[in-house]
Amino acid sequence: MKVTRRDLLVWSAGAAAGLMVTPVPWKLLDDISIWSQNWGWIPQPSHGPVDVKQSFCTLCPRGCGIKVRMAGGWPVGIAGSATHPVNRGALCPLAFGAHQLNWDPKRLRAVRHHGNPASWEDARAAFAKCCNEGPVVIVDGHPGRAASVVLEKFAVNRGGQYRVVDSTETDALRPYEKWSGVPASELGYDLENAQTIVSFGTPLLDGWGIPGQFTRLWAEQAAGQNDPQLRLIQVESELSRTAARAWQWVPIHAGAESALASGIARVLLEEKLVAARGPVPLMTLAEVAIQTGLSPDAIRDLTRSIMAQRPVVAVANDADPAIAALNVLLGAVGAPGGIVRRSKSSTLQVVADSVIPNARAVLLDSTVPWDFVPKTDAEVFRFAAWDAGLSKADWLLPAPGFLEDLTDIPSAPSLPVDTYAVAPNLVRAPHPVQNAAQFLASVNSSLPTVEQIIHARCDNLFRSRAGRLSGLQPTPVTSFASCQKLEEELRNGGVWMAEPLTESFRCELKQWPDPFVSSRPEGWSTSWTSGVLPPLASKLYQESNLRDARERRNA
Repeated sequence: MKVTRRDLLVWSAGAAAGLMVTPVPWKLLDDISIWSQNWGWIPQPSHGPVDVKQSFCTLCPRGCGIKVRMAGGWPVGIAGSATHPVNRGALCPLAFGAHQLNWDPKRLRAVRHHGNPASWEDARAAFAKCCNEGPVVIVDGHPGRAASVVLEKFAVNRGGQYRVVDSTETDALRPYEKWSGVPASELGYDLENAQTIVSFGTPLLDGWGIPGQFTRLWAEQAAGQNDPQLRLIQVESELSRTAARAWQWVPIHAGAESALASGIARVLLEEKLVAARGPVPLMTLAEVAIQTGLSPDAIRDLTRSIMAQRPVVAVANDADPAIAALNVLLGAVGAPGGIVRRSKSSTLQVVADSVIPNARAVLLDSTVPWDFVPKTDAEVFRFAAWDAGLSKADWLLPAPGFLEDLTDIPSAPSLPVDTYAVAPNLVRAPHPVQNAAQFLASVNSSLPTVEQIIHARCDNLFRSRAGRLSGLQPTPVTSFASCQKLEEELRNGGVWMAEPLTESFRCELKQWPDPFVSSRPEGWSTSWTSGVLPPLASKLYQESNLRDARERRNA
């Protein structure tokens, strides 16, 4: 019997069709799936008891309360803590997948010198040599921590300098520091008592401040109401999520926020809508109209609308001095519902964005954003948990990752009251790591440890007998019998909160500030600049950016 080519094709097609209806291919797919899930390089949670621990997210200075689901001693899930007095269970997309970051392929697992493998001993010897040859500058991204004390002490003892990288919220408070002498780290926003908030491009409903804080406030006092108790006026060139949900959206030309603040101030003074007098802006209303795209009548109507419901506070997305000056004119500085002082324990800090002259070495803490490049010719030692590439650092030093390091959490930049919390190290790093404080202590053994500083701070809180601990139930500090019990509660997820300060402060404004070029708004995705994102956060961020077309929104 002769077999033709057609017979072979028919037989092959029939065999393939018959194979598909058998369990063989599906069994192979199942086996391949099981094999691929158990390859050695894929992290697997250990078998063991499953429990939930209370802690705090340390990826940014906001320190949101989290619940960590642990399996066999390893984190397998993150959720918001509903007992946290500020975020109350809300988290940004990054925090929900933060436990995945420790297994990111970009995790820095060994010391590198100019891209080549090196050792901790090599790095320590090189840094000690730099310290003997000249001054050292240390840069901190989350100032106020116990580790920050170690960093600052080392810099001062070596005749160097301690500098900080501002968060967006702290940066916006810098003009008040200049005019009043009160450190920006002691200031906050009393949004709870404001009735009208004028936001100049600030993403209040999209990740500004502590996630969920303003969203909760908006839901309680404004959402769905035609004449809400809390009015949010969003000044922004684009129809952002915050602009779409605000009580009023004021579209202006991009970068014209400073001009509009000057125009509003001029109307306030000309129409005597405020009791206080102040320097008159140099820009005329006609010039403001050209820059903003709003007519002079529209600017006047907007100003009257702002003053219809008080207290009023203006919130900036950057250090725009014109917006800060507008708050001075509105009487919102040092008053309830405005810019308030929350503590009196900080000192003026040097911001790290200026040139660093005459330094032999610059050490960057792991809290410093990855895209921060020090303006210096000195040798740079950068601590980081992840290597995002394109770094100009001479040394890359592997730092602890998420939940791998004991740290304390001072007040978040936007809060109107002092808070304090402690985030314990819940997991071990899979490779040798050191934080900057440990590294500096190995060079100077006289420095205190982070553990000692945290204990001393807890002791000070206990001795002060002030404030309360927020957990399942608010507990006054006076109810604790010992410092050890107070510290134990803090390490188990409690948050200490001070009583609001009643002391006011004043800003002396002698002349209206020069025009300022505003930057673009920042959300959680742009404030986190490590160069890595956990897979879950990437998915949540993509989905959160899905929006209707502008034509449909305006329909």
